[in-house]
Amino acid sequence: MSFTAWAQSHARSILFLLAALVLAGVVASFALPVALFPHVDFPRVRITLDAGDRPAEQMAIEVTTPVEEAVRAIPGVRTVRSTTSRGTTKISINFAWRGNRVSAMLHS
Repeated sequence: MSFTAWAQSHARSILFLLAALVLAGVVASFALPVALFPHVDFPRVRITLDAGDRPAEQMAIEVTTPVEEAVRAIPGVRTVRSTTSRGTTKISINFAWRGNRVSAMLHS
């Protein structure tokens, strides 16, 4: 039995399967959310500290280092990165993807 003979003998089943797939595609197209930029909640917290016109060296010693040490003690913190410039410090704290940042920050 060739493929064409088998397809002709099962024409109704094939059409029913095709119609079911088309119907499932139409239902899925209306049910799936569509957005240009999907909502992604990255496990990152950014802290920006401003201390006037202090030099960068003084900011690093008096502000950045103590805050980094305090942040590293928070449970669930994976990495801490900081940038210090004149009068400003920016600290990025990265958590694990499945971790709860809010409870980690509250329990510290």
